[in-house]
Amino acid sequence: MRNMKSFILFALLLFVAIGYKTYDEYHRIQETQKLIVLNESRSLSEFISAFRQTYQDFFLLYHIEVDENTINLLPVKTISEISNRFSSSVQGDVVIRTVSDRPRNPDNMANDFELEMIQYFKNNPETTDKFIQKEDVYYYTKPLLIQQSCLRCHGKREDAIQSIRDKYKNAYDYKLGEIRGLLNIKIKEREFFAAMYSDFTETLISAILLYIIFLLIIYVLIQKMHAKEEQYTKQLETDIATKTYEIKKQKDILFDQAHHDALTGLPNRVLFNDRLEHGIEQAKRHKTDIALFFIDLDHFKQINDSLGHQVGDKMLIAVTERLKAKIRKEDTLARLGGDEFTIIIEDMIEIQDVSHLAQKILEVLRQPVHIEGHTLYISCSIGISLYPQDDINANNLIKYADAAMYKAKEEGRNNFQFYSSEMTALALERVVMETNLRQALKNEEFILYYQSQVDANSGKLTGVEALIRWQHPALGLVSPMKFITLAEETGLIVDIDRWVMKTAMKQVTKWYQEGLEPGVLAINLSMRELRSNDFIEILQENMSDIGFKPEWLELEITEGQVMINPEEAITKLELISQMGIKIVIDDFGTGYSSLAYLKRLPVDKLKIDQSFVKGIPNDKEDVAIVKAIIALAKSLDLELIAEGVETDDQRDFLVECGCENLQGYYYCKPMPSDEMEKKCLGDL
Repeated sequence: MRNMKSFILFALLLFVAIGYKTYDEYHRIQETQKLIVLNESRSLSEFISAFRQTYQDFFLLYHIEVDENTINLLPVKTISEISNRFSSSVQGDVVIRTVSDRPRNPDNMANDFELEMIQYFKNNPETTDKFIQKEDVYYYTKPLLIQQSCLRCHGKREDAIQSIRDKYKNAYDYKLGEIRGLLNIKIKEREFFAAMYSDFTETLISAILLYIIFLLIIYVLIQKMHAKEEQYTKQLETDIATKTYEIKKQKDILFDQAHHDALTGLPNRVLFNDRLEHGIEQAKRHKTDIALFFIDLDHFKQINDSLGHQVGDKMLIAVTERLKAKIRKEDTLARLGGDEFTIIIEDMIEIQDVSHLAQKILEVLRQPVHIEGHTLYISCSIGISLYPQDDINANNLIKYADAAMYKAKEEGRNNFQFYSSEMTALALERVVMETNLRQALKNEEFILYYQSQVDANSGKLTGVEALIRWQHPALGLVSPMKFITLAEETGLIVDIDRWVMKTAMKQVTKWYQEGLEPGVLAINLSMRELRSNDFIEILQENMSDIGFKPEWLELEITEGQVMINPEEAITKLELISQMGIKIVIDDFGTGYSSLAYLKRLPVDKLKIDQSFVKGIPNDKEDVAIVKAIIALAKSLDLELIAEGVETDDQRDFLVECGCENLQGYYYCKPMPSDEMEKKCLGDL
């Protein structure tokens, strides 16, 4: 459209330019024609004037008297003859007349135009000639003035010659210098002028044709350009639409990446916060309740560390699918990072519904997961905060649900807890504790206590278990129950285990060098430390540097930790067993161990958990469990030791059932090395 407007404007400008040039050329032809005629007229006029003047001058020069004989020699009649002959030779295109408003010959009477011009010259005596065009005829007029020689014919009657007086009845009474008539040369347009106009017309027509052809060519070119422009525009529109779609698609992808977890596809922390804020606004408007679940997988890091992140990622995907299956479509399941998940339950009706959902989540996650040939077990700890009961602020609800989740972990994991105000203080205490724990490693604030292990039949000391304590500069002696779980979660347990191992080995070696018989050193070993790549190397290095014998050492690992990844545990424990170090399964009976794996593990001893010992011999269930463990150990040819023995009845029951190795307050409380040396190593 724009090109067409430009074309029309160009055509108009070109038309105006050609029109102006045509008008100018036509005007020039007219001026040329007029100039030719004017020059021709003037030439004729000069010729006639010269002819007349020649005769008059001749008469005057030779003093010839104008009379009846000489009058015929004057140019009056001769001019008429010249005019007739000239006019006939040019086929009447040129007519020369000498006329008067008072002619003596009626043929010389001026017509209306000539009378008008005579009057004009009378009114304008300074004008010597006049050139006028009327339609296709040009007129050149010149006044004829009375001279001395003219008076003989045009003067007073009595002065005129006899033949003039006889022929005309009246005289004109002209005076010298007056206008007696007019020389009028009439020239019509001739053929060569028509040829000029014909050439001009032909040229004009050719120019117009060229103009039209030129415009048509330009129009066709513009149409082609317009077609190409339309094609280009359509292509551009298509490209723009494609690019726009791609940009929108990329924008959606970036938005999705910015708001969703790459592994599970769940909303991430950013989108979770946005939905929680939106949910709170909706709840305010409709006066409804919200439940916020904070879910943390128990011991998930052990799967990552033992089997690798690839298996860990698949476990997270499996957990995601199980969680999705237990919530409604309108609920929001999000992954905040690592093994932390959250669920926003909007339009909550009853608190029982929340508890029921939490229980279903616990049950579904306890089911075994089969990944790459491994059968894995996992559980979770759930913290729950409620809107508006606990708070109306989104950040506080998240914080409270997180605190409730840690409370669930402290309660033994694999359970759910609702938030209470006390949990905030506990969460704050946990943050402070982690900071202090790191400082404790740096400042060497840990100390070791030892608890004796005794042969109940002989009363002889068979070994000591090294138990860590924290000598806090402000809080005093801190029990391991307060910080071991936190140390495992933060990874500090590795450094703590290594410190315990090295310190305890030095102490037991010292006792042996002093001639004492401490027996076997029992050290608790975390699965994180066992999985570390340099554990075997460090263990060998410590034993070599300290002079500690392998037969002096028993490494205790809990049943629950072993069963997280029994295949890896078997590999590592076999290496340790080959070194001559005994392996003990601690807290046996609490970890749902598989008998098939237990048979394959290079285990030397089972340690009956104190939770079962506490109820014997009165609790039937505890009695049955203890007897079963003892029978299992004997059938597998494993040693036994029971912890937590505090009474004679407990001691007697265990000995009667076949467990002679005992540990507990009945014999000795945990104590520092110097007290252990005085009270227990000397004579028990």
